[in-house]
Amino acid sequence: MPSREMRRTTRRRRQKDTNVAEKRKETHPILYAFSVGILIVIAVTFLGGPAISRAGGGGRIIFGYYKNKPIEFFPGNYFSQRKDIIADQLRQGGEQDDLQVQAYQVWRTAFDQTVLHTAILTEAEESRVWISENKLDETLITAGPYTIDGQFSEERYEATPSTERMAYRKLYREQLIHEQYLEDIFQAKRESVKEKQFLASMVDEQRRFSLVSFPFDDYPKEETEAFAEQNQERFRRIKLSRILIKSNEREAREIRNKLIDRTGSFEELARAHSKDIYAEKGGDMGWRYYYDLEADFEDSEPVETIFQLQETEISPVLESHFGWVIYRCNTPALEPDFDLEETVQIARDYMMRYEKGMIEDYVLSQAESFRERVDDVGLLGATIETDYSIGLTDYFPLNYQSYYFLSPVRSPLEQVNLSAAAFSEDFFIQAFSLSLGEVSSPILLDDQVIVLRLDDVREPPEREMELVDDYHTYYAQQSLEQDLQNVLLNPDHIQDDFDQTFYEYVFPRQ
Repeated sequence: MPSREMRRTTRRRRQKDTNVAEKRKETHPILYAFSVGILIVIAVTFLGGPAISRAGGGGRIIFGYYKNKPIEFFPGNYFSQRKDIIADQLRQGGEQDDLQVQAYQVWRTAFDQTVLHTAILTEAEESRVWISENKLDETLITAGPYTIDGQFSEERYEATPSTERMAYRKLYREQLIHEQYLEDIFQAKRESVKEKQFLASMVDEQRRFSLVSFPFDDYPKEETEAFAEQNQERFRRIKLSRILIKSNEREAREIRNKLIDRTGSFEELARAHSKDIYAEKGGDMGWRYYYDLEADFEDSEPVETIFQLQETEISPVLESHFGWVIYRCNTPALEPDFDLEETVQIARDYMMRYEKGMIEDYVLSQAESFRERVDDVGLLGATIETDYSIGLTDYFPLNYQSYYFLSPVRSPLEQVNLSAAAFSEDFFIQAFSLSLGEVSSPILLDDQVIVLRLDDVREPPEREMELVDDYHTYYAQQSLEQDLQNVLLNPDHIQDDFDQTFYEYVFPRQ
């Protein structure tokens, strides 16, 4: 039978038909969203049965640890319920990914949420957060597994085995502790009046600019070809298969001996022993460029060894940054053909990744030459001479790091991509130092250089200023949540064995 307190609470519940969960959501919407609710139990099976049968031992599967506490899955626990809820949401959303992708997404999200839940419980335990039995009883009655149409059902309670009742009490107690811990932190926060005033001063003036963009895409093809010709060896390519061994060199040598003695095929040994993404494909890496392999080794000597291989030849065991590797040459090395547009594009992509400074220097010099002409013939005259065009920005405040979402740094209809501007100190220093009609020096923004001219200054719309205080409260809340997660989810506290466990018990590779 329910306790006396549970009976009293039931009567109070019938007299005062208030949904506790809804009330909590209305009172603390951000806290409610952050705190992962488990007050609705959804009986959905999503690859759970096979995993449990493979696990044995009561269906418990350990996916990792948080401060030595297991992040485990078993029927009815927090991990299990999060998995069911997420699977149900995925199905309702009509996702079209294949089964393995969906399964991974569901289980990985449930794992991540369980890690955070475990971290909060661990911190709450160390802080001695406590939940009374009366509060736990009330939650079980008003929003627990024994309710029917919002009313406590004594019949359902009596029909629930005692072991399940104990499991529910543990589950709901943990959730209440989870929520209490977050509420204690968020309600204890204090907002600085001076900080609010400072942030308001950032948005009390808005500016609009004309601009000219010098994109890196305009880097001349002949410059790319000249670089490629001077660095031909980096653009040689070879078709390879690979076996990566992470344990020790001895195992790698034993596998190579099997390849040489033909006691095992390369594909079979790769699938059985290789520890990389190519294992499932029998080690097949496809075409690899010289510069691709350079990053894997301490120096270029192993790369030269690989590029000297003939068709079907097996390399020596080579030590890389990731372990010991054995390569098989599937097609011998080919020299680059820069008459092919594809090869020139490969060289350009290489420059953007490894030699971006060369492109930056070139584009900056073009922008600086343009800026010098502006002094002589004005912005419009300089654009006519050079075939560049003048773009515009919307009005925006000193919105560094996109703090204030109501007035982002952007151009109408996205004429120019200014997303990187919000994170550039140089951009804001120059933009908010200009006088009306003044033109800036060239400003480097990720994959372009821009020149600005200040066209207008205005006060922000009254409605936007009215929202500043509320927005700061919201922003501070978001920042606090992120800071809390960063502290709790310290990688040093987490042993993440998810992938290995998932592919062993939930979705075994064929």
